[in-house]
Amino acid sequence: MATSDAAPVASYELPLREPGGPADAPACLARLPESMLLSNVLWFCRLRWIVTAILGAFGVLGLFPAALARLGLRASTDWPLAAAAVLALGNIAFRAHVGLLRRTASLRHARLNLWGQIVFDLLVLTAVVHFVGSLGTSIPFAYLFHIVLACIFFSGAESLAVTLLACGLYLACLLVEHGGGLAPDGLYTTPFARQHTELTAGAARLNVGLALGIWLAVWYLASHLSALVRARDHALAETNRRLEAAIEERSRHMLRTTHELKAPFAAIHATTQVLLDGHCGELPVQAASFVRRIETRCRRLANEIHEMVQLANLRSKSQGALPMADVDAAKALAWCLGQIQPLAEERHVTLHPDLRPARTWAVEDHLKMAFSNLLGNAVTYSHRGGRVAVRCRPADDGGALVLIEDEGIGIPADKLPHIFEEYYRTDEGVRHNTQSSGLGLTIVRHVAQAHGIRIRVESRPGAGTRFRLDLPPSRLPGGPDPLTKETDHGLPDDR
Repeated sequence: MATSDAAPVASYELPLREPGGPADAPACLARLPESMLLSNVLWFCRLRWIVTAILGAFGVLGLFPAALARLGLRASTDWPLAAAAVLALGNIAFRAHVGLLRRTASLRHARLNLWGQIVFDLLVLTAVVHFVGSLGTSIPFAYLFHIVLACIFFSGAESLAVTLLACGLYLACLLVEHGGGLAPDGLYTTPFARQHTELTAGAARLNVGLALGIWLAVWYLASHLSALVRARDHALAETNRRLEAAIEERSRHMLRTTHELKAPFAAIHATTQVLLDGHCGELPVQAASFVRRIETRCRRLANEIHEMVQLANLRSKSQGALPMADVDAAKALAWCLGQIQPLAEERHVTLHPDLRPARTWAVEDHLKMAFSNLLGNAVTYSHRGGRVAVRCRPADDGGALVLIEDEGIGIPADKLPHIFEEYYRTDEGVRHNTQSSGLGLTIVRHVAQAHGIRIRVESRPGAGTRFRLDLPPSRLPGGPDPLTKETDHGLPDDR
């Protein structure tokens, strides 16, 4: 990319996945899928570590009774540390179970794990309610956390079961305390605080009734809102499924149509060549001019049909898994350079390849599609007599690094994020080349996102454009997904 002081270099990196695309949408949202439940299980575990830390810190504060006495609180180390230890052990067990689910791919048991966590937490919470104060404090309202979360994760009947379980455990705690099984406990030590937390029998029954009523009301509202959200999400998912089916059907129809058009356009193109070569006699000047126009238009439409067929094939979901294989990116680039050489000679553009073997994991034909479109753009949008540098070498992570750099018209900074959109063309590009279909970089985008290829574009208007492609390393089938691999996006100082 040639240097220029007219404008700064702008850059853009293509996202690895389509934002909000079908790959990100759950198949059915009427009920949380098991994979989403698994993420919620892990979230529960992370939240429990926070509660464990709080209880542990309170237990440590119990070693300093004088400090707590100033706050009017009773010092205690036994029950907070015991509760923290129980929560920590339970968390370790639940987290280990998640690891087992992942290794065995038994995600259907994620719901059982979540149920186990909720019941375990409610039991520990009931013990904490007893020690903090079952009637004289607001700690019983901590049950609401699990009631609301159950409404989100489970159906209405299941969340009601969690709510009734919370109510039953709280009532059992009160019955045991006031039946003589356990002495009521509490944190407050000052006479004033204890005077205001010790309630008459009538007031205690009223408070308990209000608490249970609030819990049931919260369950009703939260479960109703969750049901509405799930119904809406289910409707959206169904609409999305129908749209995907319609798009797939349209793609198949377009693929059939374009395949049928290839042969007639090839015949027209061949006929114009016969006429222009004089095999049917010398053409008048005006007739020859019209035939050349027919030949130019025919070649343009044939190219568009070819690109439409490529794009339809890339989008087709009926192909199944891509036939990935170990590919030498340098060899694929060399083949593409041979195909693009005639166009470069026609436009008086010099190609400067520097290709070193570099292995990657890809579909070779798809890789050639992407390279051909990038090389074709680099040549097409170069100035007459310009040069295009093409480099390939092994990357630090074992993959391949490909750089395609021209000294052409460049791309304005505000238009860089749009160049991979279908049929998008900049005004500068249209003025420089009127024959393009605007589908070339869309094909590149589909290949890159299917293969996990990171693409970074740098450009400066009037000084050229550079495409950097970070291709994933070659791997055996069943290895790590290249889409999840983090790589360094920085550009090397290799000019």
